Amino acid sequence: MNKSLRLFCVLVLFSMNSILAQKGTVKGVVFDNDTKSEIPFATIVVTDASTSKVMQGVTSNEKGKFTIENINYGTYNIEISFMGYNSFVVKNTKIDKSNEISSMGSILLKPSVENLKEVVVEGNNKTVITKIDRKTYSANDFETAKGGNAADVLNKLPSISVDPSGNVSVRGTSDFVVYLNGKPTQIDASTLLSQISGSTINKIDVITVPTARYDAQGKGGIINITTKTSGEQGLSISTNGLIGSSPWSNFTDTYSNYKMNDNRYGGGLNLVLNKNNVSYYGGFNYNKKNVNGDRTGEARVLVKDTKGEYFHMNAAGERPEWYEYYSANAGIDITINDTQKLSASYFYGNRTAGRSAFYVYNTYFADKDGSNKDTASEDWVYNPNTDERLATYNTFNVDYSVDFNEKSNLKLASSYETSSLTRELKNQNFDYNTTTKKASSVIRKNQEYGLSDDTPLKGFRFSADYSNKLSENTILGFGLNANYVNIAGDFEFSNSLVSKNLDNSIDLNRGVYASYIDLSSKIGKLNYIVGLRVEIQDQEMDVANTDYLTLFNNTGKSKYENNKVDAFPSAHLSYPISENNNVTLAASQRVNRPSVTNMSPFLYRRHLEVYEVGDPELEAEYLNNIEITYDTKIGKNSISLTGFYRGTDNAVFRVNTTTTNVQNPAVYGILQENVLIRSYTNAGNSKALGAELNATVYIGSFAKLFIGGSVYSYAIKGDVFGYTVDNSSTNWSLKGNLNVDLSSQLKFNIDYNVKSKTITSQGSNDLFSTSNIAFNYKPKTLPGWDFSLRVLDIFQNNVEGLDTNAFNNQNEQIFYQITDYYREGMIAEIGISYSLNMKGKSKKEKSFEGEKHFK
Repeated sequence: MNKSLRLFCVLVLFSMNSILAQKGTVKGVVFDNDTKSEIPFATIVVTDASTSKVMQGVTSNEKGKFTIENINYGTYNIEISFMGYNSFVVKNTKIDKSNEISSMGSILLKPSVENLKEVVVEGNNKTVITKIDRKTYSANDFETAKGGNAADVLNKLPSISVDPSGNVSVRGTSDFVVYLNGKPTQIDASTLLSQISGSTINKIDVITVPTARYDAQGKGGIINITTKTSGEQGLSISTNGLIGSSPWSNFTDTYSNYKMNDNRYGGGLNLVLNKNNVSYYGGFNYNKKNVNGDRTGEARVLVKDTKGEYFHMNAAGERPEWYEYYSANAGIDITINDTQKLSASYFYGNRTAGRSAFYVYNTYFADKDGSNKDTASEDWVYNPNTDERLATYNTFNVDYSVDFNEKSNLKLASSYETSSLTRELKNQNFDYNTTTKKASSVIRKNQEYGLSDDTPLKGFRFSADYSNKLSENTILGFGLNANYVNIAGDFEFSNSLVSKNLDNSIDLNRGVYASYIDLSSKIGKLNYIVGLRVEIQDQEMDVANTDYLTLFNNTGKSKYENNKVDAFPSAHLSYPISENNNVTLAASQRVNRPSVTNMSPFLYRRHLEVYEVGDPELEAEYLNNIEITYDTKIGKNSISLTGFYRGTDNAVFRVNTTTTNVQNPAVYGILQENVLIRSYTNAGNSKALGAELNATVYIGSFAKLFIGGSVYSYAIKGDVFGYTVDNSSTNWSLKGNLNVDLSSQLKFNIDYNVKSKTITSQGSNDLFSTSNIAFNYKPKTLPGWDFSLRVLDIFQNNVEGLDTNAFNNQNEQIFYQITDYYREGMIAEIGISYSLNMKGKSKKEKSFEGEKHFK
């Protein structure tokens, strides 16, 4: 009896175990069909094939992976969807004893494409796609930027502005971090972006409110540029060439004999060799660009407050710029097995950026408006000066990734960089004869300035990121990051008129050590990511020559330490109201640590009327960001509207004061001149509150119009050199980009960009606008070839206007400066590219720290 009972129990347990075991698993990875990048937080729904009843649903993790467990044996339809993409359905997937784990592999979602009268609008994918933590823009839609660099592509996007000098800002805020192919670089955007060819860009992610897993550094958030995609199996080749000019604007400057031109040319060759589980890649790129421009300006500084007398400095002349860079890279990606990947790469870059100024100055003492001129003091001066920056970069990267199982992953990444950063500025004054309109060939006594610095850099970065899927809808991630940089620099100041030794040197050591944790999950239809990042800053800067620092509102210490611990929370919510409507809400806190360029107390004579010096006492800025976005689709058209707020505490202002005896007698005693002096200071706070619009409108079956714009209130409040600053303005921008398919082989693109006048800490920048057109031809008879013609600045209105001024406590103006920079146009460019077996461009790695200090 007992034996029979025991046998019965065993049979029951065995049967129950068999019943319980009749469950299976479905897994896969979701990718963007065009860019081949992972799609995080895509929705995967399992429905019964016969009843259409929803059985289970999950979202993909940050890497696009998903796993659905405990699915009863049966036949199911599996639908994968994400807003802005066409849904993908796998029908009649069987889960049974012979197929308990159904691997769907890589699932490619295509961006929304419309069929009109049986004609497919090829290439008319959405220009912008909103995800829970970012907006992703397709670079393919901006043909007029492909002959330029990454900054030219960015300038087509709403709320992002790139001025003619290459300075980039997001909603009026500069200083943001660039990621390249998903890797942090911590480099200054205006310099790195100038080195990335526009033709090599696949997409751009604008992350204005990053999650906790990203570095907290950067006021404007993060811009991730994707240039790497895999080629086909075997050898893939991509090559391109560019030539451009504006010969109708070329001429030779009267005084310097400099040949003013807009000549630019470049090219590149990129190779990818895929062999089994190993990918080898490498490339070489070269680009040279000249900018033909001039400058007019007026400046005055108060020299006698009792009489209201000013020293006036009015200038006009040519201002050529030039940019040249070349780079080489090589690397290898190894798929060790299904769970492990290893990659290593090396990047070398060489960059030159310079400008000359051939200005004729008319200087004199007079009243504020120029009346009651002291004719005996009037002087005419020819002031040629050249400012050139040189840099070389060497960066080594090693990355390793391992999947422990279907639920957990570890990524290890390290980078090491050595860079050489130098700057040379030569400034001279000559007599100028207004009758003959010729300049003397003899330099004025004591009026020749030679200034230079050499600041080599060494940097190291390491990161470890771990993620674990706790349940079908919940993923926990945490990680550790370490970033260390050392910059030791020497500065030489050469001028016999200046009575004090202004040579100097610095030694900066900055370490930022961070840890983070974030949780992504789902409650009903609501997707969310919440996280916390903690960063420890350990910074020390030694300054050799402190004799003159007190003259610029500085304590004059030889050692500056800044050690802090900061916590940065973040939260992201996304809720689909319906199939075509979605709302996202995001909030985060961030920090912006100053670059060594703004901290180095190196006194540069920029022009006749202005010096520039850094401040070693600069501290970090802190930001609070909030955004809410509504995305909708009306027919085949899509609209995205974002409301945003950004508040900056301890804001750094670029400010001016004067070297006059009435304003700064100690400085005047050293420099013995009545000019402006520019520096940087933590002086208060700024706020931006407004809205941004993105709209993609299809015009029939042959054209697509992208409209982007923003309007926001911008306010600056603070104290600058003892004077109150309280400025505000309503800023706006409008950008349009139209793509027209003239035929299956010929496409036309035109864009327009206008940005309103905006206030600064001591004045304003004027309204700016420009427009460009492009034709792109891909002949069917020459597969792989691509020909383009671009005409830039078609209305020839590339003018940058800057106004600055300040008042003392008696409301008396202590200085005023107005400057207009004009760049000659129109500029024509011809580009040719050829690709063989290349789905995208070859991989590129960039330096992560050096160019941040290359300004």
